[in-house]
Amino acid sequence: MAGAKETPRQKMIGMMYLVLTALLALNISKEVLDGFVKVDNSLRTTQGTLNAKVAETYNDLDAKYTQNQEKVKPFFDKANEVNDAANNMIAYITEMKAEIMAASTKTPKEGIWGKDENGRDTVLNLKYVAVKDEYQIVTTFTGMGNPKDPQPGQWTALELREKLEAFKNELKTVSVTDVQGRQRDLPQYLLDQIDETFAFEGGTVDGEPVSWEHANFYHIPLAALMPLMTKMTLDIQDIQEDILAWLLGSVDAKSYKFTTLVPLVVPESNYIMKGDTFRANVLLAAYDETNAPAIYVDNEKWNGADSSALNYEGIEALPIGSDGLGKLKIDTRGLSLGDASFKGLIRYQGPDGSIEEFPYVTPAFTVAEPALVVSATKMQVFYRGVDNPVKVSVPGVPAEKLNVSISGGHSVSRASGGTYTVKPGSGGKATFTVSATLPDGTEKRITSDEFRVLPLPTPDPVIGKIKHTDSQASKSDIVGEAGMRASMGDDFAFDFTPRVTSYKMSVNLGGKSYKDVSSDGWAISEEQKTYLNALKKGDIVMFHDIKAKLPDGRTVKLANISLNIK
Repeated sequence: MAGAKETPRQKMIGMMYLVLTALLALNISKEVLDGFVKVDNSLRTTQGTLNAKVAETYNDLDAKYTQNQEKVKPFFDKANEVNDAANNMIAYITEMKAEIMAASTKTPKEGIWGKDENGRDTVLNLKYVAVKDEYQIVTTFTGMGNPKDPQPGQWTALELREKLEAFKNELKTVSVTDVQGRQRDLPQYLLDQIDETFAFEGGTVDGEPVSWEHANFYHIPLAALMPLMTKMTLDIQDIQEDILAWLLGSVDAKSYKFTTLVPLVVPESNYIMKGDTFRANVLLAAYDETNAPAIYVDNEKWNGADSSALNYEGIEALPIGSDGLGKLKIDTRGLSLGDASFKGLIRYQGPDGSIEEFPYVTPAFTVAEPALVVSATKMQVFYRGVDNPVKVSVPGVPAEKLNVSISGGHSVSRASGGTYTVKPGSGGKATFTVSATLPDGTEKRITSDEFRVLPLPTPDPVIGKIKHTDSQASKSDIVGEAGMRASMGDDFAFDFTPRVTSYKMSVNLGGKSYKDVSSDGWAISEEQKTYLNALKKGDIVMFHDIKAKLPDGRTVKLANISLNIK
């Protein structure tokens, strides 16, 4: 095969094919026909050997899957796909052999096609066929009555070639993505082998080139065609076994080998307040004493956004201790207060000898004294009538150990994840007091902070896409709209919609005096629709006395909308 040394099995199959080709060149005699029988029997024996080899390779992969399903599953699933495709193709060729033999011998297919001792499809042995030299029915049955124009249809040479070509193309796209997200494609030697096996080259007859269908099915005696088609199934099994073997070997092809296991302690936090508890994750790590990695860390603090890999050129690698760990030290004297983390890169020689790179970011650590952080997650003020979420956190203190209170006639309740909900009362200011419960049960006051409390702002009137700042609009911009809305604006952080309770509409049609029409809700009334439908270019329409009710219970008057119809 191209790109790889042939195995003894492949050489044997090739030799049998040469013998078969030589026999085809001889005059058809009883001895020659018996020779075809011997060749076909030898090929069928080889087919049994290949079946056992395919089963052995698949069983090895199945055993690995049983041991580690997560790791082996992508390869095992792909092996099942390859097996299904190969077995379906072999089953088709086997049944086609039975159809051809039944047509040639004019006997029912049921007496020719059956199961072997292993439950696989098989056909009657050639030695039991009386008309071994029959070729006219074979030629017609396979659509080769006119060798220059192969006919389509079931069990024809053309259909067989199309199915083999589709099978070939399916095999060439075999690819596996392992659990680490790495894609494994078929190696080039297997791609070359597939191309060579399924080349579909024809031949020459009387010095003229002929098609693959012509060379294999036109005026070919039944005794010669059966071994040819058996050879096709051997080619399929040979490729099938090679791909399964590649999948089996690929399971551990990128697996890393380590010589030493060590316990590793990773702190949950590098900021511990006095009285709090140190917490860490403990795990079992592995390293190879004979293959130390090169570990780098950036000289500058990570900005939290740059996702590119670290350029390690000019950076000195970290020293590696006898425990296999890189010894990282970061001087905080040049760092500002706050959280800090650094990008890094580990370069390691993989199992195939190539250098692989593993980017990482150091756990964030805090450079600060204990301090309260209180941030309003919506605005810097609290609004009456709505729930105001507030995030309260103290570095180094778990959220469940914080106690929050609020003064000034307001109320606060705990939500989840360090979030609290503030419901303002009548006061104009709100003061937070935050304390922490220490492990010994005592409570320590941290600090307090103050926020303003304001009424909700007045919303803006909107009809369709028209705002109160617009001075003109087309008739189509208004007609068809359902009614008047009150909008808090896109920049307002709270998610609620005020309800318009009433408004008036005045129209000036053709320069005549204004006509006022009221609406008792947000919707445009039928009378208002009548006047809107009568609008023409140059007319004036104004919406005024617009009132809306806010969640805090207040009813407010909104701005007017005055429009010239263009």
